[in-house]
Amino acid sequence: MNRRKKGNQILKARAKKANAKLAPKNKPRYISKAERAKLAEEAAKDPKLQFSINEDKPADWFEPLYAKANIDGEGVPWANMSTQPLFKHWLEANELQGKDKSALVVGCGLGDDAIELEQRGFSVTAFDVSETAINLCKKRFPESKVEFIQADLLAELSQWHKAFDFVLEIYTVQALPPKYEAQLIDNIAAFVAEGGHLLVIAEVSNEERQFENGPPWLLTPEHVDAFCHRGLSVEQRLDNDGALEAKAGSYITLFKAQAL
Repeated sequence: MNRRKKGNQILKARAKKANAKLAPKNKPRYISKAERAKLAEEAAKDPKLQFSINEDKPADWFEPLYAKANIDGEGVPWANMSTQPLFKHWLEANELQGKDKSALVVGCGLGDDAIELEQRGFSVTAFDVSETAINLCKKRFPESKVEFIQADLLAELSQWHKAFDFVLEIYTVQALPPKYEAQLIDNIAAFVAEGGHLLVIAEVSNEERQFENGPPWLLTPEHVDAFCHRGLSVEQRLDNDGALEAKAGSYITLFKAQAL
């Protein structure tokens, strides 16, 4: 059994143990109709309230969101139910062949990008912090050989260290509070095998990254340099710099890990 498959089995076992939830001990306080209306209005104005985001428990808001979703993606704001549009655009311009290569999808959501990579010949592992998201992936693609696994990007995932020829990251860093940016970038960069590639797709703004400004917490152009400081170099970058002063822009950056 190779190191990557063994690591995947360990993660599956951990997720199974952690799946049990404690029942609430106290009877919930009655909330009047007027209070509910006020809370709904406040939540609509502030996504952090709408999704109950706690800065000190940054990944906890994903599972409740996916738990309310269905197999058609209703309830998941970012669900495309097909290959992510910017990733698809990049694939149309770049020949990506995965024969005899491994790939990892970070924050796989409902799994469409993982399936795209599988169809291109990669042996694919895809993970998400939400157990429900992973279960929906398995229901949507029962014939797929993709290893869909529940795992937390903020946890130590040493079993995947330099284990993948191609790593795909789309919007995951910006979905978590800014104070975790360095840790997230460290962990993502560490997945890339020597001589392998990392494709990062992000929405970028010149606005300062603060907890109060999200979600999403758009990245700054400096995120490219941050990945380069982790032993990666830019092989290709597509962006729309001219739009950054007025609004957010999209960055598609292909990095390559040094081959020793």
